[in-house]
Amino acid sequence: MGDRIRIIQLSDMHISSDDIERNGSNIRNNFIKALNTVKKIGHDFIVLSGDLGHDLDDNGYDWLKNKLNGLKYYVIPGNHDVSEIMADSFGLKDKIHSGKIFYKIRFKGKDFIFADTSIEWLDISMLDPLINRKLKKNSTLLFMHHPPSLCNAKHMDTYYPLSNHIEAEKFLNGCDQICHVFCGHYHTAHHIKKENFTIHIAPSTWYQIGRKLKKFNILHSRPGYTIIDIEDDKIHVKNHFLK
Repeated sequence: MGDRIRIIQLSDMHISSDDIERNGSNIRNNFIKALNTVKKIGHDFIVLSGDLGHDLDDNGYDWLKNKLNGLKYYVIPGNHDVSEIMADSFGLKDKIHSGKIFYKIRFKGKDFIFADTSIEWLDISMLDPLINRKLKKNSTLLFMHHPPSLCNAKHMDTYYPLSNHIEAEKFLNGCDQICHVFCGHYHTAHHIKKENFTIHIAPSTWYQIGRKLKKFNILHSRPGYTIIDIEDDKIHVKNHFLK
């Protein structure tokens, strides 16, 4: 039996510098509900997978850091974040290169890569050197804000996909080390099996978007979170929503 790892994923908080209510829910209150719930769940660390801030010139990073105090967590930027500001705010200045945050940690025999897609594009030239090709299949887990492929979600696939998703999907299909990619951005809880890897999309702590309609549509405003359980080569992913 190998080491067991439990990760909590929170995504798309959209925290503003002010306490605001939009799209039928209070953004900060929804996040606090999710955070207070996951604090009670045993875990090794938390990943906040992008869109921590509400907008490019309006983020609540100081507020977030205060609420996350005492927890072990990692962050990556989304398209509503500014990588340079995030790096300054979360102590990642040594992880930013050419304006993008890319870094890797090793934990209990697994590699975890955190990739920046804040400009809605995955820089393969920055991702590739972080992958240890000598490791066995399914030895590396990738976290990025945007899904690296279209994901059968009509509104987001049509208007807000990763701009180089064709290139990203091809690259990941040719990378044996990465079999699971964990994302946010789509404000939905969804899993997509590709040729050689699976995409896991985490729900937002703010609101969820329906996948069936091309027009923007809010499915509900219950905050969500994801539990990722890892043991050897087995990975179990389950999404949860609060009432």
